[in-house]
Amino acid sequence: MVSRTGILCAVMLVWALLAPPSAAAQTFESGVVRITQEGREAVLPVEIASTAKARAQGLMNRERLAENAGMLFVYQGDARRFFWMKNTRIPLSLAFIDKSGEVLEIIHLQPHRPGTRIPSYRSRNKVRQVLEVNQGWFLRNGFGLGARVSLE
Repeated sequence: MVSRTGILCAVMLVWALLAPPSAAAQTFESGVVRITQEGREAVLPVEIASTAKARAQGLMNRERLAENAGMLFVYQGDARRFFWMKNTRIPLSLAFIDKSGEVLEIIHLQPHRPGTRIPSYRSRNKVRQVLEVNQGWFLRNGFGLGARVSLE
């Protein structure tokens, strides 16, 4: 005879196997962005966050980001965008990009320290995309305001 505990364990095992992946297991589309400015060009592999769920997850709970990689947040319309560093352990630089692909603003964010208030950061302009890379990547590679970003 099977005990109630045995049945409960079997049900929990089946649920664990069939449950949808957690937010930590969020998968992203892959792509490549081309960044150009004054004769310089870089090609950067990116993960694409184009759904609300993917954008909410972003780079949370990651220990590192490859030196020449990033995450591109893609939105349907133009708006001022808000970002925060909740559960983000990587210092990041964010480029706010308008609908024509021009970088209008770059900000630098530090990882959130547990136990402190989580600040939010808002773009000054309406933008269509946001590119997150390791902090200082734009400066090290000679890109700034006015750079052009296109998803290949």
